[in-house]
Amino acid sequence: MLVVDSLVRQDVLVRRMPRSLPQPVAELVRWLDSCEAPPLPAELVPGATEEEGGRLAVLGALARGLAAPALSSWPEELTTWARIYPSEIDERVLRSVTDALDRGGEDVLARTYEYVVSGKTRRRLGTFFTPAPIVEHMITASSQLAGTPANVIDPGAGVGAFTVASLVAWPGARVAAVDVNAATLGLLAARTTHSDIVGRARGRVDLIPRDYLSWLPDGFLALGGPRLILGNPPYTRHQLMTAKDKNAARQASGLLITSGLAGLSTYFLAGSLNVLAPQDALCMLLPGSWCETRYGREIRAWLWTATHRRVELHLFPSTVRIFPGTQVTAMVLLVGPERSRDQHFVVHRAELREGSHERVLVTRTVEPDRTGSYPHTFTSLFRRPHRLRRRSVTLASVVIVRRGVATGANKYFFLTEEMRREHRLPDAALRRALVRPGHCDADVLTRDRHDALRAAAVPCWLLDLNGSRLAETDPDVVAYLAFMRSHRAHSSYLARHRPLWHTVESVSAPDLFLAPVGGPSHRVIVNTVGAVGSNNFYGLSVRPDAPWTPGALASWFRAEEGQRLLADIGRQYQGGSRKIEPRALQELQVPATLVDGSAFRERDDHC
Repeated sequence: MLVVDSLVRQDVLVRRMPRSLPQPVAELVRWLDSCEAPPLPAELVPGATEEEGGRLAVLGALARGLAAPALSSWPEELTTWARIYPSEIDERVLRSVTDALDRGGEDVLARTYEYVVSGKTRRRLGTFFTPAPIVEHMITASSQLAGTPANVIDPGAGVGAFTVASLVAWPGARVAAVDVNAATLGLLAARTTHSDIVGRARGRVDLIPRDYLSWLPDGFLALGGPRLILGNPPYTRHQLMTAKDKNAARQASGLLITSGLAGLSTYFLAGSLNVLAPQDALCMLLPGSWCETRYGREIRAWLWTATHRRVELHLFPSTVRIFPGTQVTAMVLLVGPERSRDQHFVVHRAELREGSHERVLVTRTVEPDRTGSYPHTFTSLFRRPHRLRRRSVTLASVVIVRRGVATGANKYFFLTEEMRREHRLPDAALRRALVRPGHCDADVLTRDRHDALRAAAVPCWLLDLNGSRLAETDPDVVAYLAFMRSHRAHSSYLARHRPLWHTVESVSAPDLFLAPVGGPSHRVIVNTVGAVGSNNFYGLSVRPDAPWTPGALASWFRAEEGQRLLADIGRQYQGGSRKIEPRALQELQVPATLVDGSAFRERDDHC
């Protein structure tokens, strides 16, 4: 039983409650915070904390009050949740919420859930609710592309934005709302008992408290066609997925995902594509990263070569915040039913316009030629790339590009000067290092500047035991490794997958450090001191037969032309930052000869 003093609860409430909450939500959360309940069983809302589980249990009383007689027809998982908290909801609060739902205004249920469950927990569950203009845009686009479905499947249904919209848009269709989260699915069930929705929902909504990927093989195929998969799959990053969940997701995705770096939404997409019959269609709101990354390669190939289906990508700029609290851009993917002749592949630039009526507008459209091999990235189809007006070569033909050292525990493998002295580590166990771009405020990392890092107490040494027996013979190194083990540095993912947990990969000192994440520019640092970089950098080693010297290449990268080309190949994130992937950098076209050789050589000499 959660026992919290009511005065403390009220004090926390005053400090935590956002001022922007609409009145019905504010009244509801005040009531929630005044109640006490045992936390939910973990399987009902995986990943919720005890405090959140207690509030979600109380929230079940709201669903019970809203649904009344309909509760008996719910699946067992939902009725269990709705009955955990025995007391009834305050009548005034219930009336306020009911009035808000009947008016069809602010989504009181979604806003309440966002307050009750922290952003950290929602990121773990991938629970992000879709703004109404996006839902409306996707419903319209789906109707234009696929017509009227017999069955709509809402994957990761949440509190039901797509379920409710589908009931209104297609009066003859049934909707399968699938979600592993009993609390959100229960709120969806309660939502369908009010105002004009109740008549539309009667007998047309199937509540399915299951994992979508495990439900797909049997549940989807049992529905009659044509079917439309429509919704916002959970955005859960791969780092937050357990090994068991990943293995199950890979089975559902078949051959469409072969990388271990895919997030849950991409597995949802792959699994959905695998079950589409010729008459079926798909419309999903997704993070845009799969359009560019390695783990999305097989999906991009599938979409590009499914030439009898129309495929549309609606790409939002990084300034549009669809997934709050994340650094990802959003996009809508539409896949139409198969037709008798070849269909177009279309890329739209979409904007979320604010005003008296917020809406989605398409501001630019391109239709690339769909013949030939699939493109390396889909976002590049939309760009107008800057091209060199003179003979060029790929960067990989003149430069070796590789990531910096990934340790799995930077706090212990990258040491400050103070740590080095405290643990009396010998010179033979250490290499000069650069950990972050911000640690070097100059264009060149010289010995003097690296010595300044030592004085500034920032990490500047890498523990590198490659090719030595110091881990066995030097007592100070042995003691430091024991210190690292006591702080569990040996149990990180990378450490556990190395032959010797304390021996990092062997990396040569590059000629240049390039920061792959930037905005508006990407740092390039000449490495004259022979330091190694962390995985915050790409290391560039210029081949002996290259037409550039390292300093000249760095100067070109920093100049307007080089920065413009780096911007072209970068993947955009929420807030305007960009990240360059290794393959895109390797394929970058660089000048084969210098335009202004004297200018570049002067800079090179200066370096």
